[in-house]
Amino acid sequence: HCGSELLPGLPLLTAGVREGSPLTIVVTAVSRAVSASGDGTARIWNPETGDCLHTLGTVGWEERGVVQDGALRGGREMIAAVFSPDSTLVLSASSDCTAKIWSASSGELIHTLHGHRRRLRSASFSPDGALAVTASDDRTTKIWSVESGVCLHTLQGHTMRVNSAVFSPDGATVLTASADNTARIWCAQSGECVQNLQGHRWDAVSAVYSPDGALVITTSEDRTAKIWHVESGECLQTLRAQGPRFMSAVFSPDGRLALTASFTPVTQIWHVDSGKCLHTLRGHQNSVHSAVFSPDGQQVITASQDKNARVWSVETGDCIHTLSGHAGALHSAAFSPEGKLVLTASDDHTARVWCAETGECLRTLAGHQDRLHSVAFMLH
Repeated sequence: HCGSELLPGLPLLTAGVREGSPLTIVVTAVSRAVSASGDGTARIWNPETGDCLHTLGTVGWEERGVVQDGALRGGREMIAAVFSPDSTLVLSASSDCTAKIWSASSGELIHTLHGHRRRLRSASFSPDGALAVTASDDRTTKIWSVESGVCLHTLQGHTMRVNSAVFSPDGATVLTASADNTARIWCAQSGECVQNLQGHRWDAVSAVYSPDGALVITTSEDRTAKIWHVESGECLQTLRAQGPRFMSAVFSPDGRLALTASFTPVTQIWHVDSGKCLHTLRGHQNSVHSAVFSPDGQQVITASQDKNARVWSVETGDCIHTLSGHAGALHSAAFSPEGKLVLTASDDHTARVWCAETGECLRTLAGHQDRLHSVAFMLH
């Protein structure tokens, strides 16, 4: 079974149950998941039942563009959607230059964040949920008040599109990555740039903080990932991709390891202190779009263009499960907060819920009319 403890008051999810057959039991505190799609909407789901609870956004066909190769093209797309730290709100980012804040319980639109002049690339909450940050193709990043929906700061300095923006673990700073080859660290209170991380030769694709906020890892189209010291701005390690470029990088929960996904079938686990590769994860047949650690840091989930996700052991580098069943490329995968479930997002217009321990597909979340860009679980 997926859960080792029965927690009082929590629903059980059963799959493939017949009399006399083994019982698959997932014990989980997860009650919601959110997906963002090219159809212009985000959806809030009950992953235990597969029910869609709310559809965030209603965009007419004429606004979404035309159908090409079975998918909507040329119109409004929902790029990403995430829950607030207290799980009461959802923040969505759209190609229509806006972000929106929604009630997670009712699906009601609370604020539309206007101000960007081009499509958004990312949106995320501050750790305390009081602020939101958005990154845009208009070369700016904006910090917003979640309560009022007012823009507090516009972070200007990048000379090309901003690919990502996230708050530090303490919420004091914001980290951005830009197509101008740089990453920058900004004071969230004043909006001033406090570090300009220069060293990449091509686009900086992504940037994230370590769990303690002392380090940053950036990825670039120059085939490198770089680990930086936040206070000094010094580059401590340069990690080199085996393929054309890195797609993303994240730190392990304890901050000792880094995980990189590249525009190849290969994913790599690295020692942060030495910059040496611990494991090269081979098995996918096409590029890996997403790779993240489990909450306990013992496993990794990868999502690939080859239509499969894979669960890997961090200790050995071995593939534990191949999650097969999607009919299209995978763009995102996430562990539930307790690590029992996995959620995947696909070009086939669906998300799927899997048991992390057995690799069994428990639910298919169907209803979107275009590819899914991202999926996320409620944080608690």
